[in-house]
Amino acid sequence: MKMPFIIYTKAIGSYALLTLPAIMIPEIYIISLFYVLLYGWFAWALFTIIYLAVVQRSISYNVQLAVLYAGVIVSVLFAFQMLQVFRIEENIWHSGPFLLFPAGAVLAGGISLFQSRIKIRDKFREPVFEFITEKDHLSSNA
Repeated sequence: MKMPFIIYTKAIGSYALLTLPAIMIPEIYIISLFYVLLYGWFAWALFTIIYLAVVQRSISYNVQLAVLYAGVIVSVLFAFQMLQVFRIEENIWHSGPFLLFPAGAVLAGGISLFQSRIKIRDKFREPVFEFITEKDHLSSNA
């Protein structure tokens, strides 16, 4: 459970840096960071569920990473949709240039996941099947 939270906190930092050009209009930048901190928990929760479901499966490491990258996209879009669900914004998907903010969040999540890929690989276990022959079984009993 610790790894998804680390990925999430790295993504928040990356997002703050990626959207730094929006500081030209400070209100937009501050509101954007506020929304990420407040509604990003939805993305973290969904990504954690996806992470736990994928990492413990006996599928190849590359497939796991592909699913996790797709999970970043789905999680960010889910969190973005929560702005409309809680009536913070109306018709959130028609907000024009403000759609760059969730795109930045997806990019930040992807960067964070890329930085953590080695630790995820270390947790990955390739399924190993050992066939014990009767000879091996007899020699281990001796």
